[in-house]
Amino acid sequence: MGQRQSPAGGGSGIANDGPSVDEAVRRLEVDAVADIARAAFDHAGELAALQHGHTPAVLGAVRLATRRSRRPTVDREELVAAFDVDPDDVVAVESELSRHLGTPTPESEIASLRRRLIVARELLAAAERGTVAGPDLSGSYLAVAAPFLLARAAGDPVCLDDRGADLDEASLHAHVERLEADLECARLGTKLAALVADE
Repeated sequence: MGQRQSPAGGGSGIANDGPSVDEAVRRLEVDAVADIARAAFDHAGELAALQHGHTPAVLGAVRLATRRSRRPTVDREELVAAFDVDPDDVVAVESELSRHLGTPTPESEIASLRRRLIVARELLAAAERGTVAGPDLSGSYLAVAAPFLLARAAGDPVCLDDRGADLDEASLHAHVERLEADLECARLGTKLAALVADE
């Protein structure tokens, strides 16, 4: 299934007479999602191109990439304004790519990860300022998101193994990076995140 975008013709029997992923993201001004769109297209875009054409396949990959990233989704009007394409074909390709790539994590879990990341970033900022107690979050909805971090910030052991553990910047920084990676994987979906990592 995973096929790289090749130059026009490329021996695949598919005429690549439309834009490349890189050209499409530039014209739509969504360069930040180029890696995601390229990974989606490379995985199943040529299959979609057989049914819907090369340009809708590329644009479907770009639209899927914007939907699964932190950017607003490219809407139908933008597609029509930038390319001579039927937006229904692009939406159909996006659905087909989604079937091949699997779904992202449910929104409730993404929101929970996002809250935990906010708490971790707040505690990291507090540790960098030298205020080990961290932000005053007790009783807030953020306290529920990461109680173990707040307990560590307050100096309370979370479990027997946690006694004496402190909140140092290096471990908080590593924790923030792990949460950011987890959030990205949740937004993209496991398969697409793995494909992007391999790009």
